[in-house]
Amino acid sequence: MSSELNALQAARVKTIDISGKFFIIDKNKTVINAYVPLKNECGDYAVNFALLKTLIPKKDYEAITGIVNDKTDLKEVVADSLEEIAHTMLAYCTKEKKVALATSFHFSAWDIQRLKEEDILPTVIRLSKLITPLLADVKFMEYEITDIMLSSLLATATTYDESIATQGTTSNDASAANTSINTLSLTMMAQIRQIRLLNARNKKLNPEFYTDLIRNTRTQHAATRSTGIQGYVLNKLGKGIPNQQVNITGTNLSAFTDADGFYSFLKLTIGKYTLQTSNPGGDSDLHEVEVFYRHITTQDFSL
Repeated sequence: MSSELNALQAARVKTIDISGKFFIIDKNKTVINAYVPLKNECGDYAVNFALLKTLIPKKDYEAITGIVNDKTDLKEVVADSLEEIAHTMLAYCTKEKKVALATSFHFSAWDIQRLKEEDILPTVIRLSKLITPLLADVKFMEYEITDIMLSSLLATATTYDESIATQGTTSNDASAANTSINTLSLTMMAQIRQIRLLNARNKKLNPEFYTDLIRNTRTQHAATRSTGIQGYVLNKLGKGIPNQQVNITGTNLSAFTDADGFYSFLKLTIGKYTLQTSNPGGDSDLHEVEVFYRHITTQDFSL
């Protein structure tokens, strides 16, 4: 199904497909139906899930010039990148008590998405000018916002700005389906976030269901925003191991698992990496993983 989609859509649809199966399967209905808001949200999700599956086969990519797809993807890349930078800048401003500077970074990806097309590039330029003087500051360097990152973002925003002057694609069923898939998949990603929030009540009532739902929806943010590796470190019973260190050999990169045993390495460059983890008892697990552009590779460990 996802092989016909562009990279960003494929990442979304993969998450939607995994989550959809979890929300819809019979064994989870008892827990879901016990809480009416969760039942209603999952019901709406199931309707959208069925609709999305009917739309995807209609896409005829040979008849699409790519302008609509490219514009949508470029704007989302810019919006997501700016949101990540904004979060980092707010952390820096809070620590360094730069109140005035912080006011320029109180926004989300959704706020950027809502900007007029012609305002995207000026916004990136304005924010880049605020950040650039900080790049040489030793205190700022630890936040890992670099000149290369800003240059890449500016290049993407410039490409987007150039694309908005180009006329759209030929009007046909394929382009109409593509627009519907973009709109519907974004709606469903928002529904996944809402379902995760509603699931909080199950942390004590149904801890196993609570953990399984998180695990089945965890990929949504990483898979649509970055290039890297993620997965779980599991014990012999298949349960996540918290606070377990995972290392990328030959580098100084490491990550610790969260309470569910989940780890991630984001913003990696494309290529092959060797990941390794071990416990005090001497058990060890090692895997070679290949990372592709704008794709999150999943690799689990077992100890």
